[in-house]
Formats: sequence, structure tokens, C-alpha cells
Amino acid sequence: MTAKAFYAGDNIDETKRQTVRMAVDTKAPGQAPPDLPSLLLDGRICFIGMPLVPAVTELVISELLWLNYAAPEKPVYIYINSSGSQNARGEAVGFEQEATAILDTMNYIRCDIYTLAIGQAFGNAAMLLASGKKGHRFALPHSRIMTCPPRINRSFGSTSNIMIKANELESNTNTYVENLAKFTGRPKDEVRKDIGRNRYFTPEQAIEYGIIDKVVGERDAVAMERQDYEGMMRASMAQQRGSRAGAGGPVAADA
Repeated sequence: MTAKAFYAGDNIDETKRQTVRMAVDTKAPGQAPPDLPSLLLDGRICFIGMPLVPAVTELVISELLWLNYAAPEKPVYIYINSSGSQNARGEAVGFEQEATAILDTMNYIRCDIYTLAIGQAFGNAAMLLASGKKGHRFALPHSRIMTCPPRINRSFGSTSNIMIKANELESNTNTYVENLAKFTGRPKDEVRKDIGRNRYFTPEQAIEYGIIDKVVGERDAVAMERQDYEGMMRASMAQQRGSRAGAGGPVAADA
């Protein structure tokens, strides 16, 4: 069985094994390339690319806690392309507490939070966008931002149960208004009136309202921590060769 397709010019069969020589821009032999979410996390990026449902919340909170543990002095970049806890028809697909759980974790960790809207940031996803550190809340030129009131799906039951849900909805609305007013600097009464119905913002309008601070242009640097993966790989291989040499084992010749 051959593995020629996976190596640069080398052939491995049942009776012959040659020293592997790496081509440019390839990973270590026998090592699977890292998955994309791991690369983003290594660049200190949390990407919210789905509606805010429990599975998404669990992943984002876990990433935030890990990044805070790994390097609390470095910023975390949250990229947002989410419809929040609602779908396009205004139906609730998740609890409002999904967004507040993420928000509380953002406030709990020591890292500075930089936010960036990609595509869309609707409802409580717009609240997360606005919650980033002042001066570091961004949006791409064609992103869409929308504020809207929290909603619950139509339900039936006893009057007392419906009243309980109505009270919970009012509490969620108050929380949303308070947070959005704090992040944008707008009066609560104005925010409550504005979220009475869906309100869409262009990035420029979002800057005026106080949701973001800047529109990312073509020549602006992408907000992420750059890593020299090739340099890290070469250093790791050099360390392995040094370890083998120190143990008296054979050392493979460099390509």
C-alpha cells in the first residue's frame, strides 16, 4: 500500500521506508492538519456563526473560559454572524438567557473583548456586538444589524401559566433594554421605544446609534492574533532532533 499522494515525492510500501522530506507549506509527516475551529481559537477568535441555542452557548462560553485561562492579558476577538435567539420569521429558537449567559461570561473573564459583525447581528446578537470594549466594536461594510424585542412562541395553557411567561418576557425585555442602553449610551426610554419593532441599521447608522465604533475597510488589518505556524513547526522539529541526538539515537538529515 502506498502513501505517495500524502508526501512530497516519497514512496512508502510494505518493504521500503524512505526518510520523509517535507515540501514547503506542509505539516509534519503523519500529523493531521488542525481543524479550522482550532486554528481560529489559537488566533483567540470566538466565532458565533449560528443562532444562539444551548449548544452554541456552551461552545462559546467554553472558548472564552479557556482563552482567559491561557492568556488573560490578551484580548479575545468575537466574530458575530448570528440571528440571535430568533429566526427570520420572528420565532424564538432559543432562550434569551443564551445571550445573557455569554454576556456574563464576557464580563467575568479578565480579557478585553473586541467584537466584529460579519453578515448579520440581529436581536440579542446585536447586544453582544455592542458589549465589546469601547473603540473596538467593528462591522464589515455590508453587514446588517438589527434590534428587536425579545419574543416567545405562541403557547396555550392555563391563565396563570400564560401570565408567568408574560412576566418572564417582560423581565427579558427590561434586561435587553438596560444592557443596550448601557452599551450605546442612549436613554432607556429611547431604547425601549426603538426596540418596540424591528429596527435595521447600516454599519454607519450603527456607529451613530452607538452599537459599533468603526466600519472595517479593505485596507484595515483583520482583528486576530497572528501565529507563525511554520516557525513553530520548525522549532518543534529541531527540538525533537536535539532530543534524539542527546539520547544517542540517529538523527535524520535535513532536506
